[in-house]
Amino acid sequence: MPKFLNNLLRKFLIWKYKHISERQFVYFLSILVGLLAGLGTVLLKNFTHFIQEVLEGKIIKDYQTTFYFIFPVIGLFIVHFIVKYVVKRKIHHGIPSTLFSISKRNGIIERYKIYASIITAPITVGFGGSVGVEAPVVLIGSTIGSNLGQFAHFSYKNRTLLIGCGAAGAISAI
Repeated sequence: MPKFLNNLLRKFLIWKYKHISERQFVYFLSILVGLLAGLGTVLLKNFTHFIQEVLEGKIIKDYQTTFYFIFPVIGLFIVHFIVKYVVKRKIHHGIPSTLFSISKRNGIIERYKIYASIITAPITVGFGGSVGVEAPVVLIGSTIGSNLGQFAHFSYKNRTLLIGCGAAGAISAI
């Protein structure tokens, strides 16, 4: 983190400890996490529908029935290359990954899982893969909650609360 951002964060946290109670700040961040999780969910859902509309659009309309068998394979190859060359880490979508992070990693979820889920899940579903978007949106919301909890230097208990708020916000938005 750049030095000026680190100083700004330090000053904000000092101001927070002097002027806002922990409970009030948890309430504020819970609302923010729910809102951001909902926005991430809407982004993922709209990206999925966009991919589906492009594939079922006028360009491929004449050949559409032939490509229905090929689209899922193309989508899986695209996701494979994105995971291998862009993300460069293994992606564990959904609820088991979130529960593992809560139980074994003290509620710490890696930040890359937000953009990895927002990119890979719509491609898989939009191309006709046999998965849903519910598990990736839970991971997106939980990751937002975990990372904001880490940013605010929250304890395990409050970070877990924010993870739950993120998951609930994402599920309610979908």
